[in-house]
Amino acid sequence: MKKHLLAAVIGTTLALPLIAQAEGSYFGANIGRTEQKLSIDGGGSIKDDVTAFKLYGGASINKNFGVELGYVNFGKFEKSETDSTGTVSISSKPQAIYFAGTGTLPLNPQFSLFGKVGISANRTKVSASVNGSSVSNTESGASLMLGVGAAYDLTSKASLVVEYENFGKVYKENGLDVKADLLSVGLRYKF
Repeated sequence: MKKHLLAAVIGTTLALPLIAQAEGSYFGANIGRTEQKLSIDGGGSIKDDVTAFKLYGGASINKNFGVELGYVNFGKFEKSETDSTGTVSISSKPQAIYFAGTGTLPLNPQFSLFGKVGISANRTKVSASVNGSSVSNTESGASLMLGVGAAYDLTSKASLVVEYENFGKVYKENGLDVKADLLSVGLRYKF
């Protein structure tokens, strides 16, 4: 896991000068819904949709390929249940920084499809409470991220984007896994 995190940091550091010098540079902001799924070994799983956002920037190397660097806040997932034995609550709050290679397929002068594959450095805080007794843990790690989307150019500089990204397991510790994905819409500005 530490090797993946180190690779993400080195890749990001090496890509920053390329992004800054590229002619097709852009930045953007998206908002959407993330599905967080918490799985407990031998105990099933629970999932819920939470509002999330991301900020990102990138550069086109040519009309079909580029790189992107971004930050995602997946929001806070919270579930509580009360039964005859008491109240059980669990929450997770993941966030990630990712670096990805992008591929773009222009369909016409205004509309294009894109995909991305990269690595994300994740930081997730998980808390659990049983009848007032609570525990909390924060873990950092890395995971593969994949994404697909579409962009529609509103002007020569601004585009409307819709995308789906899967960040895989953003937390894995003590028999608990947290998976996160993001479906979002936003604006991208080219400079």
